[in-house]
Amino acid sequence: MTQRTETKSKNPDDEAANVGTKRKASETSPSNHTEDDEPNTKKAKTENSKAMVEWLLSDEAFSLAFPALPPGHGEIDWDEGQHRKDPPPENAGKKQDNSDGNNEGNDDGKAHRLTYPDSTLTPFQNLVAALLISKPISHRLGLRTLNTLLNPPFRLRTPRDLDEAGFEGRRKVMWEARTQHKEKTAVQLGDLVEGVRKICHGGGGDDDESEQEQEKGKEDEGAVEKMTALREMVKGMEAEEAQKKVEKVLTDGIKGVGPTGAGIFLRRVQEEWEEVFPYADTRALEAAVEFGVIQEGDGAEELADAVEWDRGKFVRMLDVLVGIQLEKKMEEALKMARGGGK
Repeated sequence: MTQRTETKSKNPDDEAANVGTKRKASETSPSNHTEDDEPNTKKAKTENSKAMVEWLLSDEAFSLAFPALPPGHGEIDWDEGQHRKDPPPENAGKKQDNSDGNNEGNDDGKAHRLTYPDSTLTPFQNLVAALLISKPISHRLGLRTLNTLLNPPFRLRTPRDLDEAGFEGRRKVMWEARTQHKEKTAVQLGDLVEGVRKICHGGGGDDDESEQEQEKGKEDEGAVEKMTALREMVKGMEAEEAQKKVEKVLTDGIKGVGPTGAGIFLRRVQEEWEEVFPYADTRALEAAVEFGVIQEGDGAEELADAVEWDRGKFVRMLDVLVGIQLEKKMEEALKMARGGGK
C-alpha cells in the first residue's frame, strides 16, 4: 500500500518479480540491416509511438486523467415517497485516532493516505475499487467515494474493517463522500466481503458452517486481502484463460460486480498477478490506437510491447488511457502529447 513504482524489476524474493520482461522484442535475432535501411515512414511511426508512450507515463498525462477531486456538492438520495433519508450517526464507521494528531503513531500502521489509482492497493482493495468505480455514476464521484472509504477518519481497508463498520458505518462513508446510491452501495460492500470470503474459503460463510470453522476463516484475513485462493485457481493457465476464469468467479460469486467491475479488477491486479498479464479492455485499446501507440486490431500483447512488458508501466498507461476517456479529455490530451500545449 505504498506509492506505485514503475521499475521493471522488483525484489527478487517477490513471487511476481521480473516476469514482465519475458516478451521477445529484445530477444529476437539481431537484424543485419542498418538503421539507415529502415524506411523513413516506419522510423517516424516508431519514434512517434515511443514519444506518445513517454507522454502517457508522464505526470502531466496523469494529472489530466485524474484531476484533483472537488468536495461534494450535496447530492441527496430520496426514497419513493420523496422523503429524505435520515443520515447515519455522526461517528458511524469512524475509527478512533489514538495518535494525538500524529498519524505515524497509529497502532495499525495504516494512517498514510491511499489514493486511487496512484497508490498500490491490495487485491481486496482493488476489488472494492472496481465495485465503486463501475457504478453508473460520474468518474470523479466514484473516485471520491473510494478515497473517502480508504482514508481517515474511516480507513475501511480490509474485510474486517468493512465488517466491523456495519451497515451504518458503510453508509456514513457514502454520506461523507456525497455520493449517490448510498444505501445500496453500503449493502453491496457487505455482500462483497461475504462473497470474497466464500471464494477464499471454498464456500465459507454458509449458515451450517461451524463456529470453529468461521473463526478459523476470520483469522486468515491476510489471505483474504490478497485473494490468494482466487489467484491459485488460475495458476498454470494461459493469460486469456486466467482472465476469463477470474471474471467468471467474481461475477458469479459477488453481488454488484459485473463484467465492467471484473475488468477494472483485472486491469489493476495484473501488476501483482502475472497470471492475468497482459490485460487491456476495449476502452483502453481504442484510446491507445488514437494515440498511435498500437494499430487498429492490435491487442493487449502489442500494447505490452510498447512498454517492454513492464507491468508497472503497463498498468499506469492503462489507467491514464481510461482516465482520459472518462474525463472526456481525449482531444486535449492528443494536443498536449503532440507538443501543442493546452
